[in-house]
Amino acid sequence: MKNQNIMFTRSVPKMSKARLIRSVLALAGVALIMQVSLLCAQAYDLSSLNGSYADSFAGFAPPTPQANSYGPVDEAGLYTFDGAGGFTARNVLNFGGGAILNASWSQTFTGTYTVNTNGTGTMTWTDHRRHFVIGAGGNELKYVGTDPNTGIVVGGSMVKQ
Repeated sequence: MKNQNIMFTRSVPKMSKARLIRSVLALAGVALIMQVSLLCAQAYDLSSLNGSYADSFAGFAPPTPQANSYGPVDEAGLYTFDGAGGFTARNVLNFGGGAILNASWSQTFTGTYTVNTNGTGTMTWTDHRRHFVIGAGGNELKYVGTDPNTGIVVGGSMVKQ
């Protein structure tokens, strides 16, 4: 049994100390580069949102004199971010299966947005506010939204065109 162990240790090639140190330093360098790349990929700012995004949400609108319970609200929209904290949008809305509002896509609105370094942020316009997180390297947004004056609550997503 002793002879087998000795033969095994002799069959393993010996690595020089210098080669071992170079290998460890090279591996450490690769690990450092990967870590820096990951940090850079995760840093977001206003310019992370730039260009046009297709939007869709579903939510609930509060009771009205015509309806005495919360009803569904759906939206499709096109939001264009300027990369500097502003956006312009146009959308169509449907409340409870009735007529489509702004079916001609002719009405637009503008707003502002903020972006935190971790990819979270807010969009604000008129009385609306959306809290979002950026995904897919800036190619999509997931959000929840509220309108404190009307009580509308929505959840949706945007995808870069």
